[in-house]
Amino acid sequence: MTLPLSGVRIVELGQLIAIPAATKLLADMGAETIRVESCSRLELYRTISPYDNSAGGEYWNRAANFYEQNRNKLGITLDLGKPNGIEALKDLISISDVFAENFTPRVMVNFGLEYEDLRACKPDIIMVSSTGYGYTGPWSGFGAIGYATEAASGLTHVTGYRGGPPVLPEIPYSDYPAAEHAAFAIVTALLHRARTGRGQLVDLSHAETVSSQAPEALMDYTVNGRTMERYGNEDPAMAPHGCYPCRGDDRWVVIAVSTDAEWSSLCDTLRVSGWCRDPRFSDSASRWSHREALDILIREVTREWDHYELMHVLQAAGVPCGAVLDGREVLFDPHLRSRSFFRTQEHHASTGMPPLPYAGPPWRMSETPLPPPRPAPLLGEHNRQTLAGLLGRTESEMRQLEAERVIGYEPIAPRPPAVVSLEEQRRQGRVHSYDPDFKQAISQEFHR
Repeated sequence: MTLPLSGVRIVELGQLIAIPAATKLLADMGAETIRVESCSRLELYRTISPYDNSAGGEYWNRAANFYEQNRNKLGITLDLGKPNGIEALKDLISISDVFAENFTPRVMVNFGLEYEDLRACKPDIIMVSSTGYGYTGPWSGFGAIGYATEAASGLTHVTGYRGGPPVLPEIPYSDYPAAEHAAFAIVTALLHRARTGRGQLVDLSHAETVSSQAPEALMDYTVNGRTMERYGNEDPAMAPHGCYPCRGDDRWVVIAVSTDAEWSSLCDTLRVSGWCRDPRFSDSASRWSHREALDILIREVTREWDHYELMHVLQAAGVPCGAVLDGREVLFDPHLRSRSFFRTQEHHASTGMPPLPYAGPPWRMSETPLPPPRPAPLLGEHNRQTLAGLLGRTESEMRQLEAERVIGYEPIAPRPPAVVSLEEQRRQGRVHSYDPDFKQAISQEFHR
């Protein structure tokens, strides 16, 4: 099957999420993506969330987060601190279309891998530099993590409850819009090169991607001179609007009522028709003025409902409502199952990992269905295929690269991650709960 990006080759020098997630999307569409790693400095995601909470054996090839971000890629190792490593990387770039990285500009300068350096290898190369604050400007040299760029974007300031401090998200949110913007920019640059024959540097700022996707606070100041305050789950116009508890431990639904008709349907469905006659709730403005009292009343009623059941009955009555799903519920959700959202991936036999479901692309294309996914590469798995097969390194050159530790297949100084038992993690509050029978549950659902 010919996929839309078949024939495009991408060299990725990425870490964690922002670039690996971007190139994963392109690999899903057929781009040959070659991921470059180091045996002396392991990618952090190779040491986080090892399968079955075990750091035994080749733990660096058993990390769930790494598999999530790097499917359908080839993987090689190169020590870029050695001349032969840089030479091999530049040789690979010379036969590729895109070079994508998400290190600080200082790192690229030290390696001699800035855009002008790469143009000497391949004049029409497309380079994507995905950094916290952009490749230029007074903050360009700052190190960045998702939480810092969310703060710099303005998003953190407006996130939190009324009267409380700013609140960070549980995940590094900014990495994901940065990945989507990078994927879009790469495809656009490829189209531009197809028309003009010219490559280019794509300078992408994580903080700016979030500012562009959450502009309300910026525009409110621009046109009104106002600084937006935090208001949690409230809405500036709708009431009721919030997250309400349901029957069971940590079970919730989100309800958003925007019209009098939806309000009437909500009262009928919850069998509290007296609320409709309460003058405090007679219209949208009154409900919003008395939203705190209204939320207290709604919470007492929703506690008696199952969250899935309440979602379905309110949706049937024309009231926007969604059950709040935890990780297990998302994985086994029948709607997502019907759409084949989770795609089962095999793993290399050496890992001891069974086939597991991973979140797939959120799109469906009628003319280009996706082939079965390939798992993320083992450390150095495609060294020979890439360096000998693509670059023509001889057998003696390959042995020399291995002897000099320019390439390898395991960490030079392995330091297994500290593993804390699941029960201890629950006691410490690091996890809400855990399922001791998760292997059986996954096998029954996804291996049928």
